[in-house]
Amino acid sequence: MPRGGDSAPSTPDLIVTVISKLLTELVARNDQLPLVPTQVTPFHSSKPPTISVKSYLEDRILKYAGCSEETFILALIYMDQVVQFNPDFVISSLNVHRLLITSVMLASKFFDDVYYNNAYYARVGGISNAEVNSLEMEMLRMISFSLFVQPDQYEKYRGSLYSHLAPRQDTSLPMVAQQQLPCQPAVGGYEAAVGASDPMVM
Repeated sequence: MPRGGDSAPSTPDLIVTVISKLLTELVARNDQLPLVPTQVTPFHSSKPPTISVKSYLEDRILKYAGCSEETFILALIYMDQVVQFNPDFVISSLNVHRLLITSVMLASKFFDDVYYNNAYYARVGGISNAEVNSLEMEMLRMISFSLFVQPDQYEKYRGSLYSHLAPRQDTSLPMVAQQQLPCQPAVGGYEAAVGASDPMVM
């Protein structure tokens, strides 16, 4: 996996568009599944936020978090690991927003040379400082504090995501589990702008 500062600057817009589309489709499928009490985690809200996955990821996180392409790919891998390490966990409209902001924050801290503090990510995500701190620890626990990603695993995710940008090619992604993230499984002026925007409705 590339390290911060080791490669030319990347433009994450295209990758974020693909991730947004995939997660939107995934959530639409998984929302048809019944939610059982054992599946409820700190990432779950009582009702879906009013902001769409696309707007949340593209108009908030991409616009204000200042993350690299690599960070967004790592964030998707971390979300996938949550599913792999916790088989009862289902990504849905009740948890995808909190998963996104938390995974991006962790990935940025791990990969990017420059990143913001938790309070900033809380404002971007529309949640409280206390909640973002709690979610950070919860995600770390759910992925066994494993933030390092093997280079070959990273390249599989990156290649799969970019395949969705190529016309007339097979754009299917390996499924980590049925009704879960469609990705390759692992083995084993900001203040004013955000201040004026609507917070997430939890």
